[in-house]
Amino acid sequence: MLPGCRLEGGSLQCVPGLTADPQQQINVLNKEISTDVQAEGRIKQTIQGLKQFVLIGEAREGQLIKTKFDLQGEQINSVRIHWYQRQGDGHWKLVFDRSEETYQISQDDKGSEIMAVLVVATSDGQVQRVSSNVIGPIP
Repeated sequence: MLPGCRLEGGSLQCVPGLTADPQQQINVLNKEISTDVQAEGRIKQTIQGLKQFVLIGEAREGQLIKTKFDLQGEQINSVRIHWYQRQGDGHWKLVFDRSEETYQISQDDKGSEIMAVLVVATSDGQVQRVSSNVIGPIP
């Protein structure tokens, strides 16, 4: 058997850098754990910031719906907001040509509900999505 490797589901899974020396194995595994814990902390911090994503405004034609969110963390690479609309109990449909922090309710929105999804990409390639509260139905 190779040091730091095991057979799992028909394939060999190995931890890079492990040798037969027990102290070296401990050092390598501690480094791997530390890296994973740091990545987990960054993801949790991003998720905590995303929990603050809400829509503010009245469900009436002509009203401006605003997003409110507070992102914390230095790892944020890009932020996009996708607006969705649905009629009754139907499926949510993406409202095209909108990726802004506000949404103007129009006559086309009558009888529908509006929500948004905040998409945050971090510099390490992670993508997090959080949906807002629902506004509507619009009379």
